[in-house]
Amino acid sequence: MSKQALKYKFDVSTYRLLGRELITDRITALFELVKNCYDANSTEVTVEFFLVNPRSDKSRIVIKDNGVGMSFEDVRDKWMVIGTSSKRKSLTSPAPFSRKVTGRKGVGRFAVDKLGAKLLLKTKQASDMQTLCLETDWSVYEKEEKRQLTIDFSSEQKLFTDIDNRYWFENSDSSNGQGTVLEITLLNDVWTEHDITRAYKELSKLIMPSFSQVHPFVIHINAPQYSEYHNKKVESLAIAKATLKVELDFDPTEKQQETLDIKNDQLIKARIPEPPSGFLRMTLYYYDKKAKTQFKKTTNEIIDGLKVYRDGIIATPFAEYTADQNAQKDLLGIDKRRYSGFFDKISTRDILGWIDISTERNPDIIDATNRQDFVDNEAWQELKKYVIKQISKIEAYLKIRKDDVRIKAETHFTNAKEDISDLRKELNTIKENPKVPIQVKEKLEQLEKAIQKTQASVNKSYKEYQDLKTEKRQQENLFFSLVSLQTYAGMLSHITRTSLGKIKRKAEYLHKHFPDPRWNNSNEYLLYSAQIYDEMNRLDKAVDFMLKYAKDDQNFEDIDVKQIIENQMLNIYADIFSKEHIKPIVEVNGHLFLYYNQKSFEDIIDNLISNSMKALPVNQEKKIIKCSVIIEKDKFVLYFSDNGRGIEEKDRDKIFDVFFTTTAELGGAGLGLFIIKSRIEALNGKIELVDNELKPTGTTFKIEFPFKES
Repeated sequence: MSKQALKYKFDVSTYRLLGRELITDRITALFELVKNCYDANSTEVTVEFFLVNPRSDKSRIVIKDNGVGMSFEDVRDKWMVIGTSSKRKSLTSPAPFSRKVTGRKGVGRFAVDKLGAKLLLKTKQASDMQTLCLETDWSVYEKEEKRQLTIDFSSEQKLFTDIDNRYWFENSDSSNGQGTVLEITLLNDVWTEHDITRAYKELSKLIMPSFSQVHPFVIHINAPQYSEYHNKKVESLAIAKATLKVELDFDPTEKQQETLDIKNDQLIKARIPEPPSGFLRMTLYYYDKKAKTQFKKTTNEIIDGLKVYRDGIIATPFAEYTADQNAQKDLLGIDKRRYSGFFDKISTRDILGWIDISTERNPDIIDATNRQDFVDNEAWQELKKYVIKQISKIEAYLKIRKDDVRIKAETHFTNAKEDISDLRKELNTIKENPKVPIQVKEKLEQLEKAIQKTQASVNKSYKEYQDLKTEKRQQENLFFSLVSLQTYAGMLSHITRTSLGKIKRKAEYLHKHFPDPRWNNSNEYLLYSAQIYDEMNRLDKAVDFMLKYAKDDQNFEDIDVKQIIENQMLNIYADIFSKEHIKPIVEVNGHLFLYYNQKSFEDIIDNLISNSMKALPVNQEKKIIKCSVIIEKDKFVLYFSDNGRGIEEKDRDKIFDVFFTTTAELGGAGLGLFIIKSRIEALNGKIELVDNELKPTGTTFKIEFPFKES
């Protein structure tokens, strides 16, 4: 057996950039190598961990498959050639499997370096009489990289390096089968039983549960140090009984995509044209609190959201497990919509499922090279919007069901209270009847006492139920107030800084010159004194405005709508409007009174102003924000307009959704219009988008309120 050398020409830093630093997680590295086995037409893969705790020179990880193996030419020309074109030219593995290949960048093999410093590769094709062996020592590359960092490239232009990778052939025969073995030594990390369990759980997600395989792909994990993992078969997570299951497909003939909708308070399937992301399939299991408890009990697993699969194999992110579920990626933006405890929003802790895409149907949805994200383009953004829309419809449906249960519960409470009262009245009527025997009356008195106790329990329970409703409403109001308070805090800082600067300059002038007789005839004393007084008043109003947040937001009173609108539009925001060259217009005829909490109404106006300011382009010459109020029968109507960018047609039905925003780059969080809508509906009012009154561009909201007029 003679050993020779293969030389791979690439910059020495490449192994580190594509191994340790690009693939930042060792489970991701393991995942990459197992996916390579899938591409090689393997039906069986074994991942073995020998003497991995503690580490020693005998520790090793062995990944063995029965795939097609590699020829000498493959190893020489493709094994460590970055971005090899073989998978890009042929998108499927060799016949008869013809699997859609999962790796096309040619960087997965560098994952070995994340696991250990030394690799022994053994590979054999079916017809070969010898096994090709290749040895790669990554520590040599690391030493060469460090050496090159000391080179003066002005005198030595050595951008690439030739490092010997020993290879040899071992005798074999065709009866020994085919496949590839990766033996990794000089391991970088200890592998505890918890680490092996993590690897098992992530590898169990490799194949989509509903994927129909003509040729199986079975993974075994063997870790002799741990009794749980003696040649254990990796199996997909069994999905316990869910509260709700949703399956969405597409019709390629009609070129229509299924989507969720609500009709007659029922969740139904509708159809839309092909979305910009391309056609997809989606399977979602929703778990309520009871179902989640049962799931945990049955599987001993956590519910961790939706995964994206391409051609039946998980795309990105994969191998993202962390002990802290809050630290996991929210790639689809599901949890970004949910402020824990305040909204009836579904989170990744409530759903399991998968999104099925393919290379042909969704060519523009591209895995990021680090395998933990997708390229942020229109197709990926549209896929996320589609998923969120489906979840929003499920949330709306669940809310209908919850409201229905609540209404029925309140009805039962009310009926029970009335029934008990009626029963006590009947008992008293019977007791007062002189013909009723004394023994019966005694029994009736005992019965009445028992009923009285039941009535007290029912009344107590009903009061507790009402208190819970009030507490939930207070929590939501607190959240809305905190969001608005963040805006007000920035605004108050600006007002305070500006006013204090003016006061300081004027006060310095008075301190310096008063009572200098040379300036006795100057009007500047009076002018500056008046300006100081005005600025102090401005600060006083701003502080007053903030102090309202210390008050009870359940305090309802008759509030003067005109006074509040004018104060915010013409006083509170005056400096900012002046700085941004925005013209405020207020048209409110007469004093209209609304029976509501003043702070909550100010929240509505403030969020409308804030939204309009974000919609006004910086370089726009004429900027207008207008608020007008008119009376219509038993309500008054507020029109709030700006002449900014306006709202695109495709976004008009989503603008009131929580966390939907088109101004993220300007600090928009997608909460303003949601808060406005929630506040208005609490008043039995409504808000809608209407034709803009400030042509040619802009936005007008029509808001209706019940009112009191003086």
